[in-house]
Amino acid sequence: MTVNLLRPPTFALVASLALLSIGVITGGLLTVFQDSIYAAARREIIKRPEVHRFAGTEIIDQARITEVADQSNTALRLLHTHALGVGTLVLVSAVLIANLPLAVWLQTALCALVSLGALYPVGWLLMAWFIPYLGVDALRPPVEMLIFLPFGAAIILGIVLAFLLSAVALVRQFIDGRHE
Repeated sequence: MTVNLLRPPTFALVASLALLSIGVITGGLLTVFQDSIYAAARREIIKRPEVHRFAGTEIIDQARITEVADQSNTALRLLHTHALGVGTLVLVSAVLIANLPLAVWLQTALCALVSLGALYPVGWLLMAWFIPYLGVDALRPPVEMLIFLPFGAAIILGIVLAFLLSAVALVRQFIDGRHE
C-alpha cells in the first residue's frame, strides 16, 4: 500500500528554506571569512572600552577583548547551527502536522506556530552583529525577551500541541473501533 504525504502550507516550507539558506550561507561565510570577521569584531570592541569595561589599554585588556570577540564569534556560530537545526525542525514538524488527523484550520494554526519558531535564530544574528558595539550584558535581556522567548515558545507550543491533539485523535479512533 502506497501512502502519499500531504504538503504543509507554503509559508512553512518558505520559513524552513529561508532558515536552511541562512544556515548554509553563514557556514560558508564562517569558512571563508572567519579571520576577517573576527578581526572586524576586535576592531569595533577596541573602539569601545567604556562599553566593555576596559582599562583603556589594549595590552592590559587583551584577555577581555578576546573574550568579547569570542562571544560575538560564538553567536555567529550559533546562528549557523540554529538556522540549520530549526530550519529542519520546522520542515519536519510541518510535514508531520499536515498529515495528522486534524482539521485543516488546526493544522494551519499549528504550522503557523511552528513556523514562527523560524525567527528564533534571528536572535543569534543580532547578538553576533551587535556584541562588539553594545556588549553582551546590554544585549542579552532584550534579545531573550523579544526573540528567544516568544519564538522559541511558539515552536515548542506548536510541536507539543500537535502531539497532544494527535494523541487525543488517536485515542478517539481507538475507542470508536477504527484503529489502523
